[in-house]
Amino acid sequence: LEEILLEEGDQIEFYDDAISDSLEASLEKVNEMSHILLLGIDARPGQTTGRTDTMIILTVDTNNQKIKLMSLMRDIIVAIPGRENNRLNSAYYFGGPDLLLQTIENNFGIHIEHYVGVNFSLLADLIDQIGGLTLTVESEYYMDRINAVIKEDNKVLGLPEDDGLLTHAGEQLMTGKQAQAYARYRYGTSDGDFGRTARQREVITKIFHRLTEMSMVELSALAMANLGNVVTNLTLQDIMLLAPAMLSLKDAEIEELRLPVDGGYKFQTVRGMSVIVPDRTMTMEAIAEFLTED
Repeated sequence: LEEILLEEGDQIEFYDDAISDSLEASLEKVNEMSHILLLGIDARPGQTTGRTDTMIILTVDTNNQKIKLMSLMRDIIVAIPGRENNRLNSAYYFGGPDLLLQTIENNFGIHIEHYVGVNFSLLADLIDQIGGLTLTVESEYYMDRINAVIKEDNKVLGLPEDDGLLTHAGEQLMTGKQAQAYARYRYGTSDGDFGRTARQREVITKIFHRLTEMSMVELSALAMANLGNVVTNLTLQDIMLLAPAMLSLKDAEIEELRLPVDGGYKFQTVRGMSVIVPDRTMTMEAIAEFLTED
């Protein structure tokens, strides 16, 4: 728990080995891990690093058949070890996953040892490899917002501007390019980054359900094809050991939380940045309630 110094004179409190096919061994491995940090890294082609615009703490509760997804909003101001106070998504840019994990533990009290990160291009590829995702675009206005993201990506990738655009609103099977844009758009919407975190959790949930429909052989092939492009401290053995537990949780209840919680934050400008300052008490109570089972 930290006290963060903002502008001069302002002070705000803040919160602080073999691969086994045995389901029992797989469940033990899940329970040992406790939490896994899922990262969406805003690194474009040619970039080696970026900021983490998606940060979701995955908690698997095998005893109660629950999967918990806790989103941390990118603009929360935090104390970053060895740096000035900054937005949470800057920690990865400054010091990679280790610094981000330490920042989360120092500010939110959640100890996380494992992480899995992908850039948005790889996320699109992964979604294509699993056959796309069925998602709903509420109106043509939101379709235009999604297409704006796709056009930006096409420009960076040297593709025609209209490559892979959505053509209609409503429920539809989206390609990887379309689904990752659905998870990323925020400009021109009333809920901004708050709505984006909800869509990110939706996409993660849809990916999880699609993976649970695959066989062990298919999961193995998918892991081997993508592991080299993923930023993670999980080994291929770890991933294959986790697979049976994941398949056993296909009917698990999925619970979600977004930090900061509704009514538990305020906006402030710090060094020219618009940041989110959460209420310490409400945030810590929400985390404790979310991660604790009666």
